Amino acid sequence: MVKDSKFTKCKAVIDEDLTIRNGDSNFFAFIGENAIYSLARSVHPDDIQRIEDAVSELAKEQVNVIALRMVGCDGQYRWMLVTLKKDKEHLISMECQDVSEYESMIDSLKGNNDTITEYFSLMEYLMISYDIDTDELKIFMLGSHEQINFYNGTLSEWCENKINNGDVDEKSMEAFNLLCDDFRNGTMSFKRELKMNFFDNREKKKWCLIKGKTANNMSRKHQVIATMSVINPVNGNGSKGIPYIQEIKDAGTDLLNKRAITNYARKLIESGPDYPVTIAIIDIDDFKLVNDGYGHMVGDEVINNVADIIKNAVEGKGISGRIGGDEMFIVMENLCTKEEIRSALRTIRNNVEWMYANDDSKPAVTCSIGSATYPLDAKDYQSLFKLADKMLYLAKEKGRNRYIIYQENIHSDYVNGKGKARDAEEFFYKYRKNGVINDIVNDYCIQHIVSSQRVAEKIALTFGLGSICIYDINGGHYNKYVLYGKDKNSIYDGEYMYHDNYFACFREDNLMIIDNVNFYERKAPMLYRAFIDMDINQSIHVDVKQDVCRHRIVTFNRKSNRRQWGECDIIYLSMLGNILGKRYSYDEENS
Repeated sequence: MVKDSKFTKCKAVIDEDLTIRNGDSNFFAFIGENAIYSLARSVHPDDIQRIEDAVSELAKEQVNVIALRMVGCDGQYRWMLVTLKKDKEHLISMECQDVSEYESMIDSLKGNNDTITEYFSLMEYLMISYDIDTDELKIFMLGSHEQINFYNGTLSEWCENKINNGDVDEKSMEAFNLLCDDFRNGTMSFKRELKMNFFDNREKKKWCLIKGKTANNMSRKHQVIATMSVINPVNGNGSKGIPYIQEIKDAGTDLLNKRAITNYARKLIESGPDYPVTIAIIDIDDFKLVNDGYGHMVGDEVINNVADIIKNAVEGKGISGRIGGDEMFIVMENLCTKEEIRSALRTIRNNVEWMYANDDSKPAVTCSIGSATYPLDAKDYQSLFKLADKMLYLAKEKGRNRYIIYQENIHSDYVNGKGKARDAEEFFYKYRKNGVINDIVNDYCIQHIVSSQRVAEKIALTFGLGSICIYDINGGHYNKYVLYGKDKNSIYDGEYMYHDNYFACFREDNLMIIDNVNFYERKAPMLYRAFIDMDINQSIHVDVKQDVCRHRIVTFNRKSNRRQWGECDIIYLSMLGNILGKRYSYDEENS
């Protein structure tokens, strides 16, 4: 959503608590970081009740349309026409239309133009346009989300380059010259078959069929249009044209294939454009586990869904391709600020993460992204690609499910292999969880030779925790013991246990898993406020029940917003929480 525009649209998915689950790049660009999790933050206070009522009424009506005021990241409220549609049991799709300065005629014309573009995109042929008056030649492909330009220059230069580079087969020179004359002279209708390299001299020459006509109307005087397809000549007569797009598209995802997308990026950067060009490499995290655990059919579905998310995210900004099994590649042009880049990459990451959030039969999917920009970060394609690739690896090392944009002052040491070495003890604990846990059970539970605080330190280091606490709840009273870390104070700390229907949030196995505290802003406002005050974003709560009235709640807390808790870590921390809850009582009683 572009600031100061008179006409804007965006889409998002929310749940019944107005928690934002995903959205397109226009939506996140509009709301900014302030309201990234709760839609209520972006709605005018006087209009919140209206959207809450509209959402609740969706149980009776499948579609609801309301007008309300929403504030953007610029701090300005805009009147939005909001269409709500119930997709799944708890998910609602939301389409927003800026009607502050609505121009219905422009909207109608735009809609008609978009429809025509969609029709042309289905043809999947290469398109050619030529202006006789200016000698301007364009060779491009129309997709549903973008126009991909393969050549933009003069016909004279194109014809000369094709001949000088040896791209035209000797036996097709006459047909090629006639084709060039057809364009220059504005032949009413023409059809030419010839063997040539249509793009560059690294390709094998193919037989091509070019069909065209000259339009002479008031809006496009002396405009020549044509399509090109690949043919297999039979007895010199030729056969039916095959869309050339099949030669450059990835069969599985309908993105550009590796050769096409990398050639496009290379040629674009080698042309020395006077505007920024950003590339990004996207890799699906632990994709092998998806194939192994759910089968290749689900794996193919995941790849296709991720491809669709990427195409939608870069719509109007660039093009996308597939360069490996689970690796995608995007080229975005003329994004002038880091925030514009972040908005696009954040949209991809968020929407991939929430792709199957409410479908327990499907795998949890996340992605990692590395990005760099020409000419700020590198002056040639090869160097730029290496930087983006390094950032992708760094995103993987930092825990996956994140995007990293190259910044020289931050990442140059890492790129040059001079990054800070990891602490030996931290490395040991991270990759030896089983051994650490066995040691804790032996030293803490069996032999009683280490203290609760020492055990908590080992646990925190092993699992990357910021703090570990025990709440001793007896009736309506509680005592808090901080075993590790230094939690900030909050007046709501502990009090939330008596509000927000806290104990009802626990699973049957006496665990409460908080992957992102922002999702509790409306569901459990006191818990949310306490965690924000204490700078905690993720937490696992273990309910160690003593009797009906007495509980010991052990909390394992993270301050940073990392990927979701892994199942193995949840199992480990559940076991350790029960040990700490029961053993800490022993320490108190025998101190």
